[in-house]
Amino acid sequence: MASKRSILVLLAAATIAFLAGCGGGSTANVQNPPPPPPSNLSIAFQPEPGGTLAVSFTENLTAVVTNDAQNLGVDWSLTCPNPQNIPSLCGSLSALHTASGTATTFTAPSAFFANSMDVEIVAYAAANHNTNTVAPILITSFTSGLQAGNYVLQAQGVDSSLSPYQIAAAITLDGQGNVTGGEQTANYAATGSLSDKINPAGSNYFIGSDGRGSITLQTGDNKIGGNGVETFASVFLNNSNGGNPRALISQMDLGSAATGASATGTLSLQASAPTAPLGGYAFVVNGTDVANVNNPPVAFGGVLNIDSANTISGNGSVTDEILGKKVNATAVGVSGTLTAPDQFGVLTLNLTAPFGTAGKPVSLQFTGYIVDGSHIQLIETDAAAGAASPFGLTAGPAIGQGTATGTFTGNASFTGTYVFGIPGVDLSNSNLAPSTLTSAGLFTADGAGNLTNGFTDTFLDLNGTSETGAQISAPFTGTYSVDSSGTGRASLTSITFTPEPKHGYNPTLFFYLTGTGSENTPLVLEGGDTHYPSVGTGIAYPQSAAAPAFSGDYGLRFTQELEGSENDGTGQWNANSTTTPPSLSGAADVNISGANQDQPFTGTFAAPTAATPFPGTLLGTTNNTVSSAVFSPQITVDYYFIDASHGFFIETDLLTPGAQQNGQVSLGYYAERTPVCSGCP
Repeated sequence: MASKRSILVLLAAATIAFLAGCGGGSTANVQNPPPPPPSNLSIAFQPEPGGTLAVSFTENLTAVVTNDAQNLGVDWSLTCPNPQNIPSLCGSLSALHTASGTATTFTAPSAFFANSMDVEIVAYAAANHNTNTVAPILITSFTSGLQAGNYVLQAQGVDSSLSPYQIAAAITLDGQGNVTGGEQTANYAATGSLSDKINPAGSNYFIGSDGRGSITLQTGDNKIGGNGVETFASVFLNNSNGGNPRALISQMDLGSAATGASATGTLSLQASAPTAPLGGYAFVVNGTDVANVNNPPVAFGGVLNIDSANTISGNGSVTDEILGKKVNATAVGVSGTLTAPDQFGVLTLNLTAPFGTAGKPVSLQFTGYIVDGSHIQLIETDAAAGAASPFGLTAGPAIGQGTATGTFTGNASFTGTYVFGIPGVDLSNSNLAPSTLTSAGLFTADGAGNLTNGFTDTFLDLNGTSETGAQISAPFTGTYSVDSSGTGRASLTSITFTPEPKHGYNPTLFFYLTGTGSENTPLVLEGGDTHYPSVGTGIAYPQSAAAPAFSGDYGLRFTQELEGSENDGTGQWNANSTTTPPSLSGAADVNISGANQDQPFTGTFAAPTAATPFPGTLLGTTNNTVSSAVFSPQITVDYYFIDASHGFFIETDLLTPGAQQNGQVSLGYYAERTPVCSGCP
């Protein structure tokens, strides 16, 4: 019995061993497989990506996975320093998964708030994300478009309370995207005139592939919007246009800036060694009369003759003031002193003029930012904190008369065809909002006191009402007189429109001459009349005698006013005269209820003409996922040809009662631009 039990035990053990080897009931005699060998999975870029890439440009990245038995391919990710947590600020990848050896396309962002930005693109083996490779790429801007040097920046618009606002600055650009120093003056209705140094830490600029970019200035003064930061959208024009602006700018709150200001202006390269001004300078300024309890709009202009070093004796100097609804401006004398310019070409002018109905002497102080021997940007600073008797908060340009100083002794001094643009304030209905007057036009001065072949589009917003008599689009003739004193002051003596506007329209216009022939770019001071009270300042350019042309790449700046809300912007467009009808397309950065960048738009225009404006349209469109907020709904415009390189455009919707008649008025300026690189738009 013992032997049988032993045999049974052995049989049971054998059965258990057999079942364990069968792996769940299989009848095959299968043994466990050997453990897998160590993984040789790997991934690498083929070829290695470039280390730098310019904004808006693209690069193809290809990763190859080896020893991927299941051919699962490549997963991609993209990261960058992004405090706003907006993925698009890093750029984009065309595909987040590809087969091994198949490229994904990286498109660099079109804008960022620094002079460069690091991004990381990671390629993962999809089979195991622990196997990956990283491509660091430095995104750069086209900073070489603006050569190193000092630049004068100026802009005018509104502050957060929709009161007039002005800024002027001299800033140093290093050619690599950094603002390394400077000084500035900003005029706010609430705080008066503020002057600050520019802090290099955090101050920078960049230019995108289409010429649009940004400028960031750190002032360290928390009275400026609460953060001490100012930001501007910009569009680069070119580096070979003499004393003309190198870029057009619009102030808008980008990133951490919180000024609440909206304004447009220019950025101009400063002469390498600005010298103290000498001779006659025509000037016009506009803004607010803070000496008056109601703070009415004020504009004045004239000629300052710096007849000896740092002195304006009063000989050959003259000024006209238009204050509120006072339209009968009378020339008065002006005298004063000025300081020597500092390292940034900044000086102080202390002036005295008998302004007001009583003709009592008024003390005026301006800070002047010298651009070159012919151009100064003025900003009034007698309303600085602690000033005993401030007069106003105004700003505007001064243009030198050079060797022509004192020679404008008769009507023959004013001859040629001119194109003008004038923004200002419609004073109807106690309105104080800036940019409610827009006026553009052209005329020929015959040198004998006659204005011929005139045409103007002049729109007074009337604070949003639809008084059709205030919308003037008509030919005109007139007469003018140049003062015999030689200062260069020319005044409108009569004007006749065809047809005559409702109630009649007899504006007050002064032209302050700056030279002879094509060098004579008068500054303009405008006042309305009893039925159409207004005040404004502008500039008149000599029109080219060449055949009218409108084709190619242009930068632009514009101001729109709608029911007390001002929208300022810059942008670029390409005008194509070969389509039917001729068309344009572009993108804008505009301050509409906050900063709105990359706003796409299109337009049409008729064949360019010189004797009259040529009409067209502008319309915001949708580009990819961006729905445009600018020029929406479509607006109608008139374009004014100065020459092939620049001109004005003005919104004309108010001419058609009931058709888009929303009370909006717009005035813009466009100038030829050079692409920032070969292959750039």
